Amino acid sequence: MSTQTSAKPSTVVRREDLDPLCPHCEAEIPEIYTRKPKGSFGIGRAFVFFCPHCRKVLGFGAQWYPFIPG
Repeated sequence: MSTQTSAKPSTVVRREDLDPLCPHCEAEIPEIYTRKPKGSFGIGRAFVFFCPHCRKVLGFGAQWYPFIPG
């Protein structure tokens, strides 16, 4: 028998007054750098996203497009 909980849906709040923090150096990142990976490091990945301060990788993406919610 499975049990289900009645979870309240999350609320998305747009905050233009805040910049995200880098999970590595914890500096505010008002912009994120991107480039195409080189060599075997980037096989199957079209873009690598990284911090402009410490240059550590934030993630990979298959395509780049501006995401503008709501």
